[in-house]
Amino acid sequence: MVRSRRVPVCLAIYGAAVLAVPLVVLSHRSDPRAGDPRVAVPDEITVDDAEPLADPLVGLWAEPVGEGQDRVRFYYFHGDGHGLYRYGKRSSTFTNSFDYDVVGDTVELRFRKTGAEYAVHFAIESDESGDRLVLAHDPRGDGRGVYVRTRRDPVGHTDAAPTLGGRMWFDRTSYATGGYGFALYQLRAAGIDGRGTGWFHRGDFDDWSTESLVYRIVSDRLELVFERSGESHTTGFALEPGDPTVLVLDEDPRDWWHAHRYLDAGPAFGSEATMLLPTAVTGP
Repeated sequence: MVRSRRVPVCLAIYGAAVLAVPLVVLSHRSDPRAGDPRVAVPDEITVDDAEPLADPLVGLWAEPVGEGQDRVRFYYFHGDGHGLYRYGKRSSTFTNSFDYDVVGDTVELRFRKTGAEYAVHFAIESDESGDRLVLAHDPRGDGRGVYVRTRRDPVGHTDAAPTLGGRMWFDRTSYATGGYGFALYQLRAAGIDGRGTGWFHRGDFDDWSTESLVYRIVSDRLELVFERSGESHTTGFALEPGDPTVLVLDEDPRDWWHAHRYLDAGPAFGSEATMLLPTAVTGP
């Protein structure tokens, strides 16, 4: 077990209601457009270096899905050159983190795990229904990609007193062979009946898997139901006060029913619109 500290949130994820925001274009160079001729490409705007324009991609852009479909595909851009792509189904997803630069009407993506690089021409189309991000060639799709903006701001959080629900519980492990991995329970706040929803994340900070879950707190017992597999497990738990608080699971179902200790990594984001990106809780 290694110590972890909370650091400023880098990224986060998932989409809900569409929000309309003004189009802002940043540029110090503009590349010729390549792609679908129906895509409206914004004009280049030149600004003084002392007054840079905001990153136009900041926020979460989700692929539209029909009613009853549970497919998940979205890009999240934090505005500091870091982002992520998540895909799968609501009950089970996988996430790739990337670095990016915006140059005129092109976003340059560099996926961390594989090192794959893409230069993608984009446009942002706006109407009364909101904003759409149009990718001339989607590196994670088939040809042209269209995503709707479901969040326009980077995700942050406010501090709150540690309780089991409403928190992120995190374990980072360094490997003698190099690198490190993590396991993390992210629990939305429980209702008055002790029930809540959340996610379990596992990976290595470049790529990770996510399972959605439902939980219930009954005295000193924690009931967990993993949605995709239907698994149901119960374990005793305790919160050990300290800085940070430690969550102890007597029989962690995601550690083969071994006792497992997780450090408090701060408030869990409160809705599906803001699922955690684990780089928010990394540290020595």
